[in-house]
Amino acid sequence: MKKFKKSLALICLAAIILALAACSNTDGQEANKEGVLATVNGKAIMKEDYDNELAYYRGYVEYLYGEGTWESEVNKDLTYKEYYENYVMDKLINLTLLLDAAEKEGITVTEEEKAHELGTFISTYFDSQEDYKSYLEQNGLTEESLLKNMTDQLMVNNYYIKKIDSLNPSNDELKALFEEMKMNIRVRASHILVDTEEEALKVIERINKGEDFSELAKELSLDTVSGANGGDLDYFNYAQMVEPFSEAAFSLGIGQVSQPVQTDYGYHIIKVTDRVVDEDITVESEKDELIEYYKSNKFRDLLEELKNSAEIVKN
Repeated sequence: MKKFKKSLALICLAAIILALAACSNTDGQEANKEGVLATVNGKAIMKEDYDNELAYYRGYVEYLYGEGTWESEVNKDLTYKEYYENYVMDKLINLTLLLDAAEKEGITVTEEEKAHELGTFISTYFDSQEDYKSYLEQNGLTEESLLKNMTDQLMVNNYYIKKIDSLNPSNDELKALFEEMKMNIRVRASHILVDTEEEALKVIERINKGEDFSELAKELSLDTVSGANGGDLDYFNYAQMVEPFSEAAFSLGIGQVSQPVQTDYGYHIIKVTDRVVDEDITVESEKDELIEYYKSNKFRDLLEELKNSAEIVKN
């Protein structure tokens, strides 16, 4: 096997496969049976599938951070287990919505597409049919179930192609997106991450009284990697950080310190230390990337529309 079994790719791939498997095509009456966690337009999300998906995310977390970290805190109020319980349910609901919408649009997958997808999968990750069969056995899969999962993935992909991929944004739309994402600007910033807004306000008070930002980052920041460097995050563009963080950082002048900025990680105090504008980066030079951002935004909007019009019942 091409170093696949021992790599993180195995965990990620298995998670994707199980996510796809977790969408049952039961109708509304069957969806009332025992073991159903939720229904999406009458299609069931089963507890067994949800549990399997969650187990793979546990493996993912413990692969990255060590055995036993599943119950440890992402931040003060949330463990990895709690975070992924919500994430997995949202992911399965979204996938079920997309499959349902694809079916209603008459989207189909040809036998040629299925065969090509399976062949690509095998040739990419395995040296032999024996390696491939061993993988199926180790993960409790059959080729039939794998093909079903791949078909679901192709259904969603074909739906995306029909609804989104042919969209052609205008120059004005691309320009607006370029400006919104500040694509020709990079900032260098430092931050101090704490658990609560109250703690953040106390840190800001100490900064205002003259204490050194970098020393406070070393002393207090929950982000110990950047904290060891005085909170320095080096240069980054707008898209590299979560939106609340970037929005705050890109609105500050050099030397300015933010008010508390809340993200999923906690509360940040941000100090901008440099700002660079690259005149060579233009709408035209970034056109391909801008089109991808545009399509991603449209796909997100489409998913929200599907959610708003769907009947979603969590048991």
